[in-house]
Amino acid sequence: MSIQSITSRSNPLIIETGKLAEKKYRQRMHLFCFEGRKLLGEAIEKNVALERIFVTEQARNTCADFLALLDEKYPDLPVFSVPESVYEKISGENAPQGVFCVAKALDNLIFYNTIYKKRSHFPTIIKEKILVCDGMRDPGNLGTVIRTANALGFDRLVLSSDCADVYNPKVVRAAMGALFRMPLDITDDTPAYLASLREAGYDVRAAALRPDAQPLGSFPVTEDTVFVIGNEGHGLSDAVIDTCSGTVIIPMAEGAESFNAAIAASLLMWERCKVSK
Repeated sequence: MSIQSITSRSNPLIIETGKLAEKKYRQRMHLFCFEGRKLLGEAIEKNVALERIFVTEQARNTCADFLALLDEKYPDLPVFSVPESVYEKISGENAPQGVFCVAKALDNLIFYNTIYKKRSHFPTIIKEKILVCDGMRDPGNLGTVIRTANALGFDRLVLSSDCADVYNPKVVRAAMGALFRMPLDITDDTPAYLASLREAGYDVRAAALRPDAQPLGSFPVTEDTVFVIGNEGHGLSDAVIDTCSGTVIIPMAEGAESFNAAIAASLLMWERCKVSK
């Protein structure tokens, strides 16, 4: 593997890579980025299409094993050695590990009825373990949900198009490699997607505080149950709730504040996981 050296912060490739911090540029270039040896190892294992890699001079001396693996699996991959001052230009980490990766958009994302126009129909697969997130804007929460869904063996995570960008570096970091493995559906019409799930036989339950909401544990969760979790501050819209089969609340101690969205999603997913296939 030939490792090239870049020493200037104004190098065009450094400037271009730095722009990937912006969602619009990631979408335009169909690229995203992530940092660290652990995520690089996960990416290599899942055959993520890597575009280029930057390593600091210090990290280069401590990650010879990764470089050898890259040379074996990605023999034509451009690898650049950069000084710390240049690495800081592209890194968004407070404690950077010295390994910065740029990859092509993943192939485990399917866009339904969205501006991307890649698909215009909805799935009809029965008895999958599915969680739907509508308007989850916090990238840390979304990354945690992706990680948890993957760890619990969920078949599909459905995201509204106004959720945090899955390629946001904070999402990628919080997901800890699960983003490379978790099948994701992204839709700009959550009610229509939920209606399609109901038509396919799913019992779709919105996590929402309504007078008729049923406490979790007071009704049977089955293989057909799909939970829907909403925005951290505003919850779910009436349009989304009205499309669901019913509503669910997670019992809490008197006087307690609402659950963090990622925690609530994890509790709901665990209840679904308790149902054997």
